[in-house]
Formats: sequence, structure tokens, C-alpha cells
Amino acid sequence: MSVVSLKNITYSVEDKHSKELISILEDVNLQVAVGEFHLITGPSGSGKTTLLQIIATILQPTAGELTLFKRNVTRNNYSSADLFVIRPKIGFLFQSVYLPENLTVKEYLEVQTSLSNIGLISARSKFNELLSQFGISSILNCKPSTLSGGEKQRVALVGLLARDIELLLLDEPTGSLDYENRKNLWELIFKLKKKLTIIAVTHDESIVSKVDVHHKLDYGHLL
Repeated sequence: MSVVSLKNITYSVEDKHSKELISILEDVNLQVAVGEFHLITGPSGSGKTTLLQIIATILQPTAGELTLFKRNVTRNNYSSADLFVIRPKIGFLFQSVYLPENLTVKEYLEVQTSLSNIGLISARSKFNELLSQFGISSILNCKPSTLSGGEKQRVALVGLLARDIELLLLDEPTGSLDYENRKNLWELIFKLKKKLTIIAVTHDESIVSKVDVHHKLDYGHLL
């Protein structure tokens, strides 16, 4: 079963000065089945983040058809009820993680898991288990200002996973990390491979051999 289906997706923006349309994505087609790990690589400015944001329903495509979890969410073809069902199933890990400075890790994770329907007790049990699995149980009562970049990324990932998501979208998740933290984060992500459907965009081609499907995005065209 396809979790994600993109058919002839195009995305354009209007130039502020010339008022001409600038094409960011052109006729992109993509099928992602349950449990697959798809990697999308390409140079900066090729449209990788835009594509991921369309899949996340953050952006609407200019043209084409987007289907998520068997629901067509193309422009003017969906209701708020569709998004209410779909969005809790999607987790989006940004390159630059924002964690509120006034909250401890525990408080942040409780806020994140309150967005799910699994209940606070179940959520606490789950994020404690994940913190242990990710080797960061000791930072539960710490605030973001005391955490490293790698620790912040892992906390953000725990927050997503504790919500029982089904589709994980990763936007350059290791882009701001050093070599050791990049290696550690990818190892954690690959451990999730059997439990989730994953789409990642990155410049890091060292992991190509470990994913199910590798795509290249060449200035708007998915190869």
C-alpha cells in the first residue's frame, strides 16, 4: 500500500519584481510504500525542502495530485477533516531544531505527546523508553541551553516518535552536526526503519547503500 503518492506535482512561485512564475518543482512523480525508506539527494536550491513540505501538507502544490494514506489532499479536493486524520500520522524533523528555552526536556516531550491521542501515561512511558534507547535519559530535566546539537536533534526525534507517527520526514537532519553526531543520528534513524515509513532529504550520500530507494532531485526534476 502506498503511504505517499505524488502524480505530476508542480510547484511555482511568483517573482516579486518581474511577476513571472518561477518553477521550483516540475512534474514530480513518487510512490512510497509502507515501511520503505526513501532518500532524496540533490544540490542546494534543487527543491528538496519544498518537496518535503508538500508531502507534509505545509505547502500546497501548484498542480498535480497528492495522496497521503489513501486520502487525496490535492488543492480544493480535501477537507479539514482529512488533514485532522492525516497530520497526526506525520512527523517532520527540521534541520534546525527549536526547543523552547523555558521548558525542560521532560516538559517539552509532554507538550509534544499531548498532540497525540495515546494519553499522557502511555506517552510518558513511551518517551522514557525512547530516551533510554537513544542514550539520553540523563538529560530529562535539562533545558535546551545546556544541550549539544546532537542531543537536541535526538530530543526532537523522541518527541515525534512518542506521538505514534507512521510517516517520518527528515529535512537535512544531520546538516548542522559534526561527523560523530551525524553518524550516531543516522544509526538511530536506521533502527526505526522497520517501524516507520521514512523520507529523508540530505546532501549526505554516505548512507545511499542503506536505504530502499534513492532519488536525485535535479533542479525541480526527480530522477
